Amino acid sequence: MKLRISTRNVRKLVSAGLVVVLMLVFSLSADSFWNWRNMGNLFHDAAFLGLIALGLSFVMTGGGIDLSVGGIVCVTAILVSRFGTLGGSSVPGVLAALFAVLCGGAFGLINGVLVTRVRLTEFVTTLATGILYSGLGLLLAYRDNGKLSGVIVPKGIQNESFLSLGEKVGGTGVFLVTYIWIALSAAMYFVMRRTNFGLHTYAIGSHSRSAGMSGVNVRRIKTLGFVISGAFAGLASAMLTANMTAASASLGNNGYEFQGIAACVVGGIALGGGKGDPVNAMIGAIFLQTILNGLLKFNIQAYWSYVIQGVIIIAATAFDTLFGRVTHMLRERRSIAGREAV
Repeated sequence: MKLRISTRNVRKLVSAGLVVVLMLVFSLSADSFWNWRNMGNLFHDAAFLGLIALGLSFVMTGGGIDLSVGGIVCVTAILVSRFGTLGGSSVPGVLAALFAVLCGGAFGLINGVLVTRVRLTEFVTTLATGILYSGLGLLLAYRDNGKLSGVIVPKGIQNESFLSLGEKVGGTGVFLVTYIWIALSAAMYFVMRRTNFGLHTYAIGSHSRSAGMSGVNVRRIKTLGFVISGAFAGLASAMLTANMTAASASLGNNGYEFQGIAACVVGGIALGGGKGDPVNAMIGAIFLQTILNGLLKFNIQAYWSYVIQGVIIIAATAFDTLFGRVTHMLRERRSIAGREAV
């Protein structure tokens, strides 16, 4: 019996194999790389990017793009910090995180309505709303006692329940956000692969018009994709704020939208839609964070990581294009051989 591996699993294996190779290279070159503490920190940092990429995977698989997640992270960080300190320290951390998810989902809903109902271009719409959301975050951060003070004064959050979201779990040395990220990635993989919503998302990403003619509610599915993207950006914002113990208006201006898209592309999610799933996004986030972590071990300036990420994105896109052509050619050959056999 021959073992047949689907093309989507081949792409995952290639990306996962590159992660393993990178880790082996860094571990052989730097003794401080391969240890429990550094691995915990690596996956901790990857989790924040991974949550954003996880949400983006639904939009990108559906053939869309969302450039507003950085702005959502910015404004949600300010909102959740204010909400988390209401009534002193009485707001439970889980409730504050849920508030951030709802805020992010609401901002994503705005994106979805503008794209599907007003029929604006996704690229321009989400770019504009991302700037708008960042502006709202700055406005809220600058406001002091009802007036624009002109100076951002970060105030440490004293809510212990909320701050526990950014801490390690027990004596494991693994941060809570890492467990949340892995669990949600597994859950969203099931949603993408085993529900009608996921299957319809693939159909829209492959060919939107054909999906609509087949009875798929394209507007609803695409809007839900933006809501999910915003919700995960909001969750990432809450976890980041808890980890930093204070909200910062510059939190969403770190290029999270482009890093999230990069993680999806490197992991194997096609920019044109129709291919990929949350596991691809997870692998891509780990890949990018492994590069950054390894470079820091060699005291290489962090800005080189952006250069390397750009090269990797180009290489990943070229690989996917070549891989698609080879796969299509093999399918054509099998189809011809099958007809000749008949």
